[in-house]
Amino acid sequence: MRDHPKAPVRRHRKPSGGPQSVRARMPRVTERLHHGRLIATVADVVDAGIDLLPHFELAAIPVLDNAERPAEWPTVRRRLRAEGIRTREHRGALLLEPGELDRFSAVGLFHGTDELFLCSKWNDEFEPFPARITSDIHDFNTDTPLGLEEWILDVACLLAIGDGNGLNFATLDSQLAEQLRARFKPV
Repeated sequence: MRDHPKAPVRRHRKPSGGPQSVRARMPRVTERLHHGRLIATVADVVDAGIDLLPHFELAAIPVLDNAERPAEWPTVRRRLRAEGIRTREHRGALLLEPGELDRFSAVGLFHGTDELFLCSKWNDEFEPFPARITSDIHDFNTDTPLGLEEWILDVACLLAIGDGNGLNFATLDSQLAEQLRARFKPV
């Protein structure tokens, strides 16, 4: 009851159900990320070329032949110069344009336990994902490293792949994920 004719009327709201209902309404973060593990290598995916790979502007290689920061290895730099492959580097990652990536693979520089990130735009200050995504460390059939999806969104990564004893892949593009699964057998 009101004591004063202009007093505000108090309306009771229904309980919202607490934080659990808020979580139930929010989409799960992992629903956007498509990932898996295939019987293939980074070289196999690159060699598949335009039939399989999305259009990209930057190919970044932070791990080559199980060595992190390959741009800091003099033998890698000498080999790239000898093959005529123009590359840039940032924080030890090799940064390649699409045509240079084809040459990189064609001369046999992918040997296994490599990582490759294909991005939709060029970034001279590309920051690789801070954890390894090679299949000797993670099995993307079961889970992915914490923060991978957010990193993929932040750097505009179209495809992240890492090999070893299988090929881990992660992408936000469901069609690309299905094409990879159709082309290569799952582990």
